[in-house]
Amino acid sequence: MLWSSLALALALAVTTPAPAPAPRPVSARPETAPPAPVRMTPALESARRFVQGLYAGYQHGEPDYLGKGADRVFSVRLLGLIRADQKATPDGDVGALDGDPICDCQDQQITDVVVDVTPLAPGHVRARVRFHNLGQPHDMTLDLAMGRRGWRVDDIHTKDTPSLIRYLRDNRARPSPRP
Repeated sequence: MLWSSLALALALAVTTPAPAPAPRPVSARPETAPPAPVRMTPALESARRFVQGLYAGYQHGEPDYLGKGADRVFSVRLLGLIRADQKATPDGDVGALDGDPICDCQDQQITDVVVDVTPLAPGHVRARVRFHNLGQPHDMTLDLAMGRRGWRVDDIHTKDTPSLIRYLRDNRARPSPRP
């Protein structure tokens, strides 16, 4: 009889399913999930429209963003560095800034512009801009700052120039070589 009780207990132990493991807690944002879309506030929308307007200017010719209208494009901080570079460059020479910083180009035929904006801090926004110039894809980032007269470009980041502010500061610190 002892053997039959042991056999029955063993049979039950083998055929009874094990309890299911406790469910793992589900995080609010799994690691593989894409980031939540940024809610487009009026400030973000106005920043996006500002950047779109800059690139729309290329559809009507070559905008002079470094000329008379520069104060409508660049922050005081960035424009001060641009003007210092221009002033320090002898006539006929090319300064540290040797092209249009908005398109990171010298010649342009801008198409297919896509602008995404994300908040950085109050009054500061980052705009990622993807476009084609002369058929080649470009991807750059503009940091915008809200001033008394609206959004202005406060720094520009490209693959070759991680920070235009830093590039202009570093190049201003070094005297240009004279032939």
